[in-house]
Amino acid sequence: MTNKQTGSGPCGWVVNRGADGGVQSGVSPLPGGHPEEFACIDVEAAGFNYKDALACDAHPGVARTLPLVPGIDVAGTLRSAFEGYAAGTPVVATGNGLGESVQGGFATEVWAPPAAIIQRPESLSATAAMAMGTAGLTAILAVERLRAVIDWEYQSRIQQDDPLPWLVTGASGGVGMLAVAATALAGFQVIACTRKETLTDVLMSLGASAVQSPQEALPTDKKPLSSARYLAAIDTVGGDLLADILRVVAPGGAVGSIGNAGGVGLPTTVYPFILRGITLAGIDAAGLPSRAKRRELWSKLAVLWPLVSASFPVRQIGLQEVGDWARNMRSGHIKGRAVVLPGKKKVAGQNARN
Repeated sequence: MTNKQTGSGPCGWVVNRGADGGVQSGVSPLPGGHPEEFACIDVEAAGFNYKDALACDAHPGVARTLPLVPGIDVAGTLRSAFEGYAAGTPVVATGNGLGESVQGGFATEVWAPPAAIIQRPESLSATAAMAMGTAGLTAILAVERLRAVIDWEYQSRIQQDDPLPWLVTGASGGVGMLAVAATALAGFQVIACTRKETLTDVLMSLGASAVQSPQEALPTDKKPLSSARYLAAIDTVGGDLLADILRVVAPGGAVGSIGNAGGVGLPTTVYPFILRGITLAGIDAAGLPSRAKRRELWSKLAVLWPLVSASFPVRQIGLQEVGDWARNMRSGHIKGRAVVLPGKKKVAGQNARN
């Protein structure tokens, strides 16, 4: 991998492949060209998601075009009037191809498709908005979706004295932490599942009733079904862990799948579905929600943020630190969230590991 530097003018973290197929990345002038209907946002902050870490490595499943500026979330101000909003209006833009097929937010400016842009809630600064970003949208959407598909009529018939808790896996990551907070805010008991014991106090302050390792939270046997432990689960990991979760969800319960850091395979059976009637729901906050729905979700995030801001770990990094953070995120060495501030300078001797 090579790193390139740039002088003045619009710039960002640009990823490309060289003639030899190797990944080239660094702070460079922005690739030119954009559709005429796109609107320009002067970037104040951008969220850092796992998708962005993959895009920084030119992963073909994410980086649909090269050269590419990663960054599926961005917050800033409109450079000129747009759809009734005056120049300078604070906005957020998420999904809709940003950082995948469209140049993304790890830059000083971004040209975003109209469908991606909504006005930012007044109570959220750009940095606060991007501390949550698509991770927060996904967490809120997952709780809403699971509440909608759980068989509550069945739950009322069985009349359990102690309702089963919800489980959130990968709880050390940004989306996992926000899912813990969103689940607790919705009034459910939540078990946070992580291997990082040092985050116990943080997760408890975000609303977890207990923090457990995967070995504690899930059975070690490999039976097609095990005793029910959870009414619902939000899984950020995928793979074998998701398969284990499906075996312990209660009849009429539900699981939201929102990540694949643990693999894309799903070695399971049909038994959880046909014998317990559980629902496996995929959650996509980047492409499915309409602009109206995203306005609603952002309003809920504006309520959530003051409740979690004191406990939620957020690292602010500059463009020069994007590569370090991406490598550490792909290797699982990150906790919480990072926000990319294009105007921030890297401090000598500082790295992006948190």
